[in-house]
Amino acid sequence: MKRKIEPVFDASRNRWKVNVPASMAPEGRKVRLWFKTRDAARAHISGIMDEASPAAIIPSALAYDADKARGILDKWNLDLVQAAREIDAALEALGGSGTLLDAAKAFRAAQDARNASKPLGEAVTLFLTAREDLRASTVKSYSYTLEKVLAPLHGEPMAAITTADLDAILAGRGATARAMHRRNLRALWRWAAGPNRQWCTVEAVNAIETPRVSSDTDITVLLPADVRALLQAAEAEAPAAAAAYAIAVFGGVRMAELARLTWAAVGEDHIEIGKDIAKKHSRRLIPICPTLRAWLDSTRGDAQDTTLIVPPNWVDVSKSVRRRAGWNVAARLLEDPPEPTRGEWPVNACRHTCASVQVAIGTPLEDLIFKFGHSGGHDLLRAHYVARLTRKDALAILAIGPGGSKVSNITAA
Repeated sequence: MKRKIEPVFDASRNRWKVNVPASMAPEGRKVRLWFKTRDAARAHISGIMDEASPAAIIPSALAYDADKARGILDKWNLDLVQAAREIDAALEALGGSGTLLDAAKAFRAAQDARNASKPLGEAVTLFLTAREDLRASTVKSYSYTLEKVLAPLHGEPMAAITTADLDAILAGRGATARAMHRRNLRALWRWAAGPNRQWCTVEAVNAIETPRVSSDTDITVLLPADVRALLQAAEAEAPAAAAAYAIAVFGGVRMAELARLTWAAVGEDHIEIGKDIAKKHSRRLIPICPTLRAWLDSTRGDAQDTTLIVPPNWVDVSKSVRRRAGWNVAARLLEDPPEPTRGEWPVNACRHTCASVQVAIGTPLEDLIFKFGHSGGHDLLRAHYVARLTRKDALAILAIGPGGSKVSNITAA
């Protein structure tokens, strides 16, 4: 016999309380409401109980189906009402996006991928061990991003890490830093998604947005007076320092590449940047213009082919050269460094100056793409270097020779 439910007066609220237990409610959820009058409360209870009351007579076909369904659900320890409620909730959550079976298969695939995945921290260790063949600077950059920046996610399986997780880690970082971290993340995720591992997919990393900002403000070139002061300071430091800075200014070689060049790379007409030295791992040739030839001939001395072009302790020597020339650079090798007169040293100033000189004197962009190892093509070179220097200033830079001499008849690189 069904228990009768009556509203109870709640003096603290001055209301009639309806309290229907979950076992008697139609949706299996406890009902607790308050009404101003007892009649309103009774009417609500009546509506609930009528909805919960089963039909007096169940058709035989429905009884047969119910019994058959019960047999199917027994192995899952579910009754008909509980199963119906869970299916209803699941379909409501899907909102018409596919079937319940599709959702279950997708969930199973995600769970299988998660179980087969590696924790991020373990994957990072394996990745860095596998990439020990890379140059030290690249490994250092990978280590900073993957070991330090991603440390909060190291315990998570890679398959469970989302774009939102990675965005949260990179939030607040500048555009340059964010772009670097994104590159390093992509390297790890591509490796981890490889056919022999399949610990994740690359979608989470590919979906990270990198702010696009103009880098024009980062490009600063040296004027003729700056180049003259720099090379004079390099000569005062050491012949090897002068050779190194001459190659940087007149050849546009990256500083990281320059630090690994030996004199064997210097030929009659060009300097070879081998693929083991080049940043992009692609061999290229740097033409030797008359100005650079004059500097190389005056500074090589008796250096053997196996000798590095840069002097020993090049990092500190390079700082001393720039401080001697007037830039605000900390130079620990100088006992009494002169007061800086030229401000902060511009990033990649020598390489940008060389490219701007070449553009100003009319060197075709096709030649510069190969010479400078740029992957951005014509548009990048044009945006960075066109109109940075006048032709007059470019020719003045190319006329700067060793020992205060002037290289004459300079019309092209």
